[in-house]
Amino acid sequence: MTGGDIFVECLKAQGVKDIFGLPGNHLDTVYEALYNNQDNIQHYVTRHEGGTAFMADGYARATGDVGVCMTVPGPGSNNASVGIGEANTASSPVLWITGQNPSYLAQRDPKKSFHGLDQRAAFTPMTKHLEIVHRVDQIPGAINRSFSALRSGRPGPVLIELAKDALDAEADLPIPPYNNGIQTTAAPQDIDAAIALLSQAERPLIISGGGINHTRATEEILAFAELLDAPIVMTGFGKGSVPEDSPYSIGIFRDGVAQAAMNASDLIVAVGTRFNYRDTGNWSLKIPQPLLHIEADPDEIHKEYPATVGIGANPKLVLRQLNAALRDEKRTGGWGEGLHELRRRFTEIEHPQILKEMRDVMPRDAILSVDVNITGYGALAHFPCYHPGSYIFSGVSVAMGIGLTGAIGAQVAYPDRKVVALSGDGGFLMTCPDLATAVMYNLPVVTLVMNDNQYTSIERGQLRRFGKRIGVELVNPDFVQFAESFGAVGLRVEDPSDFKPMFEKALAMDKTVLLEVVK
Repeated sequence: MTGGDIFVECLKAQGVKDIFGLPGNHLDTVYEALYNNQDNIQHYVTRHEGGTAFMADGYARATGDVGVCMTVPGPGSNNASVGIGEANTASSPVLWITGQNPSYLAQRDPKKSFHGLDQRAAFTPMTKHLEIVHRVDQIPGAINRSFSALRSGRPGPVLIELAKDALDAEADLPIPPYNNGIQTTAAPQDIDAAIALLSQAERPLIISGGGINHTRATEEILAFAELLDAPIVMTGFGKGSVPEDSPYSIGIFRDGVAQAAMNASDLIVAVGTRFNYRDTGNWSLKIPQPLLHIEADPDEIHKEYPATVGIGANPKLVLRQLNAALRDEKRTGGWGEGLHELRRRFTEIEHPQILKEMRDVMPRDAILSVDVNITGYGALAHFPCYHPGSYIFSGVSVAMGIGLTGAIGAQVAYPDRKVVALSGDGGFLMTCPDLATAVMYNLPVVTLVMNDNQYTSIERGQLRRFGKRIGVELVNPDFVQFAESFGAVGLRVEDPSDFKPMFEKALAMDKTVLLEVVK
């Protein structure tokens, strides 16, 4: 087998079914192997490497497992870096495969080489783990270590760089079996300390973070809330981890009802969250003590807020341990009617009309991929979600362009579910060439483009600070004709009263649709 054959066999052994990529000469042998394995792995050719990485990220968040993207080095990997940076801040398990010049050129100045770039120096800061493969015999070990990193602890992107001569060489090598990573549980003394805290609390409040989404621990955290009679608030990346119509859900972290619950609580239980700038208002939020912090990455314990008890282990497994221990406890605390009152206040919140109509029309298990735009900002608090992995957004890096491309990744992962992208005109045009990708593979993604011919959030900030604006006005294409030129369906809404029936029509078409909403 060639190195490319070995590499693809290793991917198959790890359960990889889909790859998003842009081919290039460094990776020819891998593509030859993919050609011979089309019954096992589907390759989706994209129109820009930035979209390629976003697609793998959307796939990973929707499934909770590894999304895979592939680019050439140099300009290809530089283009992909925006999406990889997003995956890094979102703790998303993306395997990024990139080529490299033959190993005998490794000592040459990359600035003088074809697609030259020192990728270790460039991308180590934005990846969880990085492998450089110079020889064919290094391929199986590199894959095995990469999937261990992807599936252990806090997720994050992993880069494998493959030298062209390593891929072209021939060898007969064993293929490593499926690697599920290292799943860490809590030490017995940590469980005892946590139970002691929980036993003393009368009004505990649970914060459900992205770690609950990634580990698919919805059942465990709901059982935990029931045992404690405690409300749950979700972080941005935790949205979808708990159904928002659950009797224990009271919304998004830092919103009004959630803030009131935090102020009234006597114990905060934060599970699967790293306390990023968005959730904490640049860390201005005061987290009441005591704090029980459960997070897959032990380095995050005490990092932003001091924890009374900190457990660095798999959130799903720790919740199972705590639930087993709590079932043997005789608790007398709990919120009682206070929880019902919080829930009543949460359900009475008024939602913006367009988000309410979107939720009315979309199926319960639909996936929403939200780009950086004013309407999208409101969706975090005002578009209820009911399934883990059903809400994709750029929560920390705030990278424009994830709307359409994240939706494509999610649609590939779940071809039978409805997937909608919510974009502004600016964000959509960042990755709009990949509308062709959706059309090419008959992906029935519906993209909503909120068209107000400007970067609205930037404009509002300028007006607030200076009373004037600059650099925010846009000249846009005719979005309907633009979509149709790709072979997609183009629709337009100018009157808000027409939005709901037009959106219903778009979802029912089962085609790639762009629906422009003129604002």
